[in-house]
Amino acid sequence: MIKKIFTLLVILNVVLIAQAQEKQDVSVLYVGYSPDKEMPANTPTSWTSGERFAKEYKTRMPAFIDYLNQYFAKVESVDCRDYTADLSKKFDVTIFDERVKSIKDRIYERDPKTGATLKYEPAVYLPADFNSPSVFIGHPAADMGNPLGSKLDWYCLCLDRHAHHTKFDHAIFKGPFKVNPTIKDRPTPAPILKSWDGLDMPAEIPMWEVNTEGYHDGNGYRIGMVARGWGFTDSPDAEVISSGECDKQKTAVAIGRHGNHFLWGFAGSPDYMTDEAKQVFANAIVYTYKHKNDQFIAKKYNQRIATRVYIDELAFYTTKKSYDGTVKFYQEMNKKTAKAQKELKEKQAKGEELSENEKMTLSMPTQELPTREEYLKKQIGRNSWSSITGLDTLKVRTFLKENKPYFFSQPDGMYDLRVDEDAKSLGVANTDIKILDVAISLLETGKDAEKANRLLWRYTIEDFATATEWRTWYNKYKSKMFFTEAGGYVWLINDANANPDTRPRKDKKVEDKKEAVATIELDEPTHEEPVSAGAILVDGENEGEKLVVIQTKIMEGYHIYAYVPKGEAYIKTEQGIELPANVELVGKWKKTAPAPYPGKPGILIYKNDDSFQQAIKIGADVEKGTTITCWLYYQCCDASICFPPKKKEFILEI
Repeated sequence: MIKKIFTLLVILNVVLIAQAQEKQDVSVLYVGYSPDKEMPANTPTSWTSGERFAKEYKTRMPAFIDYLNQYFAKVESVDCRDYTADLSKKFDVTIFDERVKSIKDRIYERDPKTGATLKYEPAVYLPADFNSPSVFIGHPAADMGNPLGSKLDWYCLCLDRHAHHTKFDHAIFKGPFKVNPTIKDRPTPAPILKSWDGLDMPAEIPMWEVNTEGYHDGNGYRIGMVARGWGFTDSPDAEVISSGECDKQKTAVAIGRHGNHFLWGFAGSPDYMTDEAKQVFANAIVYTYKHKNDQFIAKKYNQRIATRVYIDELAFYTTKKSYDGTVKFYQEMNKKTAKAQKELKEKQAKGEELSENEKMTLSMPTQELPTREEYLKKQIGRNSWSSITGLDTLKVRTFLKENKPYFFSQPDGMYDLRVDEDAKSLGVANTDIKILDVAISLLETGKDAEKANRLLWRYTIEDFATATEWRTWYNKYKSKMFFTEAGGYVWLINDANANPDTRPRKDKKVEDKKEAVATIELDEPTHEEPVSAGAILVDGENEGEKLVVIQTKIMEGYHIYAYVPKGEAYIKTEQGIELPANVELVGKWKKTAPAPYPGKPGILIYKNDDSFQQAIKIGADVEKGTTITCWLYYQCCDASICFPPKKKEFILEI
């Protein structure tokens, strides 16, 4: 009996010791929606179903609190609408599960007649000096981190529930909480196989299950987010740990770190995490705390800056394989559309009513197959250097290969690589630190001071007055410097405190040429603003009626969504009108016929020029000068990335 009691005490002691070892002395603040507060009026864009959001609203925060208390010594929570940055200073790690309220609202001023952007500044959610170790679950990483220069940017809100291309030898899989990842082969996601860098991928790849449910299951669950992979690791302050099953290429970042900000792109709460993922997520919190003193060194302010990887992508577009694949793609889409339209016409002939989506499908035109020249014009002709090469594929490939060491981008360039003729004339790549040494030597000898100043202005964020100051700086830090493309094509010092608090600069000649954004007309969309939109009020068909017309001009290669089936992550375009008293709607919106989205059966898109028209009836007592507000809400994407959703409002005078 004594022996049995002693054995039980030993077992109990072992359990207590194990529990003591497991619980980490790390204080954690969880920021999300509190079920004790009223649910927001609008469903967040990361949820595909309002009903599912309402259901999870009650359980998500409690699930996280219960889970975190099993692993950490101190856990508290706050509703995201009540959060302030000072709260994070009281905790070792903050987990942001939802975007917090802004400390500075977005400024977005447009010309009400032309739709031209007059002024744009994104909303700010964290102060510029925010330096608290943080774990971001999905999209809050981009919304909150981008104004700070975070590389955890918004590539696509389309991450499902499996990880792939995962570094299982990373610290978050080693401890302090033990985990033995279960790896199984699964079909390689179609977007990877169709991407220029995934054509040779096998039909199946090893994957690790993170969540037990994802949005692809079709039940309205929250969608995860991936960041852009190109240029992510070109600075010592960032690392990629895993990609994930999403609608983008294999390099998309699902799990990664920049400074003391950690991206956990998968959206599942602990109720939907696998047991293995629960361990890894807890390890990620500890790992983030270990990097508490790491700050951003290379800051990424331009999400769409092109890195040198883009050159390889452009070279692929010049191949017959790329063109043939596109043609085949459209042929298959036309075949499917024709079949669907035939079935709908038969349904219509029987007197059956068609749904909104079916009517849109029936109105879809056949996609014209591009000629090789049209395809090259779209992919190559939009580049600033195409005037040199034309569309000759051999010339393009030769040009790209010969100039690869000298390509660079202006800090605000949107997929716009240019050849640095200064660096090329010296025969020194901008990725070689020798470029700075040679430029300083030119200053010292006085041989070509203008060229030297251009190079130093372009590839550093310093601004010394003399060659002696440049040389002193260079000799002191050259062994600690690195080149970042995602951070603006500049050489930086591997010490967050050694670099000036300033951003990479546009070439002075570019700044002089740059005109105000207000001069951009409606028919001139840009890579930064791919959708130009405006609204007008014209006379209607009947007396007392007016027609509200919202027009869009979408840049070649981009699109917005006309219809999105349940379970897909993209956001459908919506439009609306806020009417004053004695003004009413007449009928429904009339819209441009959409087109099928290549590779995504069931999804319909708008591209190029589109219009949305709504008739309104104006009462006799409505005074002249009364205004109405109309709006367009959309998500714009191209073949590579998706912008966050945007709402544009227009004020029209009756």
